[in-house]
Amino acid sequence: MTHQSPQRHVVVGVLSLQGSFREHLGHLDELFVQLNSAPEYSKYRFSSRKVREPKDLDGLAGIILVGGESTTISLLLQQTKLLEPLARLIQSGTIGVWGTCAGLILIANHVTNTKVQLGDRKYELIGGLDVSIERNSFGRQVDSFDQELSFPAAGIGSFKCVFIRAPTVTDVIGKTPVVGSNSSVVAKVYTKNEAPVEVISRVERSGKSMVVGVRQGHILGSSFHPELVPDYRFHKWFIDEFVL
Repeated sequence: MTHQSPQRHVVVGVLSLQGSFREHLGHLDELFVQLNSAPEYSKYRFSSRKVREPKDLDGLAGIILVGGESTTISLLLQQTKLLEPLARLIQSGTIGVWGTCAGLILIANHVTNTKVQLGDRKYELIGGLDVSIERNSFGRQVDSFDQELSFPAAGIGSFKCVFIRAPTVTDVIGKTPVVGSNSSVVAKVYTKNEAPVEVISRVERSGKSMVVGVRQGHILGSSFHPELVPDYRFHKWFIDEFVL
Protein backbone atom coordinates (compact mmCIF):
# COMPACT_ATOMS: atom_id res chain seq x y z
CA MET A 1 0.00 0.00 0.00
CA THR A 2 1.45 3.35 -1.02
CA HIS A 3 1.05 6.55 0.94
CA GLN A 4 0.95 9.96 -0.65
CA SER A 5 3.32 12.56 0.75
CA PRO A 6 1.52 15.39 2.55
CA GLN A 7 1.09 18.58 0.59
CA ARG A 8 3.31 21.53 1.43
CA HIS A 9 1.20 24.56 2.27
CA VAL A 10 2.68 27.55 0.44
CA VAL A 11 1.48 30.85 1.87
CA VAL A 12 2.29 34.05 -0.02
CA GLY A 13 1.79 37.29 1.87
CA VAL A 14 0.84 40.66 0.40
CA LEU A 15 1.74 43.77 2.39
CA SER A 16 -1.71 45.30 2.84
CA LEU A 17 -1.25 48.62 4.63
CA GLN A 18 -1.82 50.91 1.64
CA GLY A 19 -1.70 50.78 -2.14
CA SER A 20 -2.66 48.11 -4.67
CA PHE A 21 -2.76 45.12 -2.34
CA ARG A 22 -6.29 44.12 -3.38
CA GLU A 23 -5.20 43.82 -7.01
CA HIS A 24 -2.21 41.65 -6.09
CA LEU A 25 -4.39 39.44 -3.88
CA GLY A 26 -6.88 39.10 -6.74
CA HIS A 27 -4.16 37.97 -9.14
CA LEU A 28 -2.78 35.48 -6.63
CA ASP A 29 -6.20 34.04 -5.82
CA GLU A 30 -7.01 33.52 -9.51
CA LEU A 31 -3.61 31.97 -10.11
CA PHE A 32 -3.88 29.70 -7.05
CA VAL A 33 -7.23 28.32 -8.21
CA GLN A 34 -5.40 27.04 -11.28
CA LEU A 35 -2.27 25.85 -9.49
CA ASN A 36 -4.21 24.02 -6.77
CA SER A 37 -5.89 21.87 -9.45
CA ALA A 38 -2.85 21.41 -11.73
CA PRO A 39 -1.24 17.93 -11.56
CA GLU A 40 2.29 19.35 -11.80
CA TYR A 41 1.70 21.31 -8.56
CA SER A 42 -0.02 18.46 -6.72
CA LYS A 43 2.53 18.42 -3.88
CA TYR A 44 1.65 22.02 -2.99
CA ARG A 45 -1.40 23.80 -1.63
CA PHE A 46 -1.32 27.55 -2.27
CA SER A 47 -3.00 30.40 -0.43
CA SER A 48 -2.54 34.14 0.02
CA ARG A 49 -2.55 36.25 3.18
CA LYS A 50 -2.82 39.94 3.98
CA VAL A 51 0.18 41.15 5.97
CA ARG A 52 -0.71 43.96 8.36
CA GLU A 53 1.06 43.13 11.63
CA PRO A 54 4.10 41.11 12.76
CA LYS A 55 2.16 37.90 13.44
CA ASP A 56 1.12 37.79 9.76
CA LEU A 57 4.73 37.02 8.82
CA ASP A 58 4.64 33.57 10.45
CA GLY A 59 5.01 30.71 7.99
CA LEU A 60 5.26 32.78 4.81
CA ALA A 61 7.03 31.28 1.79
CA GLY A 62 6.95 34.57 -0.11
CA ILE A 63 5.82 38.15 0.17
CA ILE A 64 4.84 40.92 -2.26
CA LEU A 65 5.47 44.57 -1.40
CA VAL A 66 2.88 46.52 -3.38
CA GLY A 67 2.70 49.74 -5.33
CA GLY A 68 1.34 52.82 -3.60
CA GLU A 69 2.90 55.73 -1.72
CA SER A 70 6.21 54.58 -0.27
CA THR A 71 6.42 57.32 2.37
CA THR A 72 2.95 56.45 3.67
CA ILE A 73 3.77 52.74 3.71
CA SER A 74 7.03 53.47 5.57
CA LEU A 75 5.12 55.39 8.25
CA LEU A 76 2.51 52.64 8.57
CA LEU A 77 5.23 49.98 8.85
CA GLN A 78 6.72 51.91 11.74
CA GLN A 79 3.36 52.51 13.44
CA THR A 80 2.39 48.82 13.26
CA LYS A 81 5.86 47.76 14.49
CA LEU A 82 6.12 45.66 11.34
CA LEU A 83 9.18 47.35 9.86
CA GLU A 84 12.00 45.62 11.74
CA PRO A 85 10.63 42.04 11.72
CA LEU A 86 9.74 42.41 8.04
CA ALA A 87 13.20 43.78 7.23
CA ARG A 88 14.92 40.97 9.12
CA LEU A 89 12.77 38.33 7.37
CA ILE A 90 13.27 39.78 3.89
CA GLN A 91 17.02 40.17 4.35
CA SER A 92 17.38 36.66 5.80
CA GLY A 93 17.00 35.08 2.36
CA THR A 94 14.53 32.47 3.63
CA ILE A 95 11.50 33.62 1.60
CA GLY A 96 10.84 34.91 -1.90
CA VAL A 97 10.39 38.68 -2.09
CA TRP A 98 8.89 40.88 -4.80
CA GLY A 99 8.68 44.66 -4.63
CA THR A 100 6.58 46.50 -7.24
CA CYS A 101 6.92 50.28 -7.70
CA ALA A 102 6.67 51.61 -4.10
CA GLY A 103 7.59 48.12 -2.94
CA LEU A 104 10.77 48.28 -5.02
CA ILE A 105 11.63 51.59 -3.36
CA LEU A 106 11.14 50.14 0.11
CA ILE A 107 13.30 47.04 -0.42
CA ALA A 108 16.20 49.04 -1.84
CA ASN A 109 19.22 49.75 0.34
CA HIS A 110 19.49 53.33 -0.95
CA VAL A 111 16.81 55.72 -2.22
CA THR A 112 17.34 59.17 -3.73
CA ASN A 113 15.03 62.05 -4.67
CA THR A 114 13.05 61.63 -1.47
CA LYS A 115 12.03 63.31 1.74
CA VAL A 116 14.08 62.16 4.72
CA GLN A 117 11.90 63.50 7.53
CA LEU A 118 8.20 62.59 7.60
CA GLY A 119 6.68 64.75 10.31
CA ASP A 120 8.08 63.51 13.60
CA ARG A 121 9.40 60.31 12.03
CA LYS A 122 12.11 59.48 9.52
CA TYR A 123 11.63 57.76 6.17
CA GLU A 124 12.82 54.23 6.88
CA LEU A 125 13.41 51.48 4.33
CA ILE A 126 13.05 47.72 4.58
CA GLY A 127 16.21 47.07 2.54
CA GLY A 128 17.66 43.85 1.18
CA LEU A 129 18.31 44.81 -2.44
CA ASP A 130 21.78 46.25 -3.16
CA VAL A 131 20.69 49.04 -5.49
CA SER A 132 20.15 52.78 -5.50
CA ILE A 133 16.62 53.79 -6.48
CA GLU A 134 15.49 57.15 -7.79
CA ARG A 135 11.88 57.96 -6.96
CA ASN A 136 9.55 59.42 -9.61
CA SER A 137 12.07 58.91 -12.40
CA PHE A 138 9.50 59.47 -15.16
CA GLY A 139 7.77 62.50 -13.65
CA ARG A 140 4.42 63.08 -12.01
CA GLN A 141 1.10 61.19 -12.20
CA VAL A 142 0.22 62.84 -15.52
CA ASP A 143 3.38 61.34 -17.02
CA SER A 144 2.23 57.75 -16.39
CA PHE A 145 2.44 55.42 -19.39
CA ASP A 146 2.08 51.82 -20.59
CA GLN A 147 4.67 49.91 -22.58
CA GLU A 148 5.00 46.37 -23.86
CA LEU A 149 8.25 44.81 -22.62
CA SER A 150 9.75 41.35 -22.96
CA PHE A 151 11.27 39.35 -20.11
CA PRO A 152 13.39 36.50 -21.52
CA ALA A 153 14.55 35.50 -18.03
CA ALA A 154 10.92 34.90 -17.09
CA GLY A 155 9.99 33.24 -20.37
CA ILE A 156 7.57 36.11 -21.06
CA GLY A 157 7.71 37.35 -24.63
CA SER A 158 5.56 40.44 -24.25
CA PHE A 159 3.94 41.97 -21.17
CA LYS A 160 1.98 45.21 -20.82
CA CYS A 161 3.82 47.24 -18.16
CA VAL A 162 2.05 50.11 -16.39
CA PHE A 163 4.32 52.86 -15.04
CA ILE A 164 2.78 55.29 -12.51
CA ARG A 165 5.19 57.78 -10.89
CA ALA A 166 7.61 54.92 -11.23
CA PRO A 167 11.09 54.61 -9.74
CA THR A 168 14.15 53.31 -11.58
CA VAL A 169 17.34 51.55 -10.54
CA THR A 170 20.18 54.02 -11.01
CA ASP A 171 23.12 52.12 -9.53
CA VAL A 172 24.26 48.86 -8.00
CA ILE A 173 25.75 49.31 -4.56
CA GLY A 174 29.28 47.94 -4.34
CA LYS A 175 31.45 47.12 -1.34
CA THR A 176 31.66 50.78 -0.33
CA PRO A 177 28.53 51.60 1.67
CA VAL A 178 26.43 54.55 0.55
CA VAL A 179 25.70 57.44 2.87
CA GLY A 180 22.38 59.21 3.30
CA SER A 181 21.92 62.93 2.65
CA ASN A 182 19.19 65.53 2.90
CA SER A 183 17.52 63.95 -0.14
CA SER A 184 18.46 60.27 0.21
CA VAL A 185 17.85 57.44 2.68
CA VAL A 186 19.89 54.31 3.48
CA ALA A 187 18.40 51.08 4.80
CA LYS A 188 19.63 49.30 7.90
CA VAL A 189 21.35 46.07 6.83
CA TYR A 190 20.77 43.09 9.14
CA THR A 191 21.95 40.42 6.70
CA LYS A 192 24.08 41.09 3.61
CA ASN A 193 22.70 39.82 0.31
CA GLU A 194 25.66 38.02 -1.29
CA ALA A 195 23.96 37.29 -4.63
CA PRO A 196 24.79 39.41 -7.69
CA VAL A 197 22.31 42.02 -8.90
CA GLU A 198 20.94 41.10 -12.34
CA VAL A 199 19.09 43.49 -14.64
CA ILE A 200 16.02 41.81 -16.14
CA SER A 201 14.44 44.75 -17.95
CA ARG A 202 15.08 48.26 -19.27
CA VAL A 203 12.90 50.89 -20.89
CA GLU A 204 14.00 53.62 -23.31
CA ARG A 205 12.66 57.09 -22.48
CA SER A 206 13.89 60.44 -23.75
CA GLY A 207 17.01 58.85 -25.19
CA LYS A 208 17.94 57.17 -21.91
CA SER A 209 18.06 53.46 -21.08
CA MET A 210 16.42 53.10 -17.66
CA VAL A 211 16.48 49.96 -15.50
CA VAL A 212 12.96 48.93 -14.46
CA GLY A 213 13.45 45.30 -13.42
CA VAL A 214 16.13 43.59 -11.31
CA ARG A 215 16.69 40.51 -9.21
CA GLN A 216 19.22 39.66 -6.53
CA GLY A 217 19.00 36.07 -5.37
CA HIS A 218 15.67 35.63 -3.61
CA ILE A 219 14.53 39.22 -4.28
CA LEU A 220 12.70 40.51 -7.39
CA GLY A 221 12.07 44.20 -8.06
CA SER A 222 9.91 45.84 -10.75
CA SER A 223 9.19 49.53 -11.35
CA PHE A 224 5.87 48.77 -13.03
CA HIS A 225 2.51 47.41 -11.84
CA PRO A 226 1.81 43.84 -13.09
CA GLU A 227 -1.25 43.73 -10.83
CA LEU A 228 -3.02 46.41 -12.91
CA VAL A 229 -3.35 44.32 -16.07
CA PRO A 230 -5.49 41.16 -16.48
CA ASP A 231 -2.43 38.96 -16.88
CA TYR A 232 -0.86 36.98 -14.01
CA ARG A 233 2.11 35.43 -15.83
CA PHE A 234 4.48 37.63 -13.83
CA HIS A 235 2.90 36.43 -10.59
CA LYS A 236 3.30 32.83 -11.73
CA TRP A 237 6.97 33.42 -12.51
CA PHE A 238 7.44 34.88 -9.04
CA ILE A 239 5.91 31.75 -7.51
CA ASP A 240 7.90 29.33 -9.69
CA GLU A 241 11.25 31.11 -9.53
CA PHE A 242 11.36 32.78 -6.11
CA VAL A 243 8.90 30.99 -3.82
CA LEU A 244 9.04 27.27 -4.62
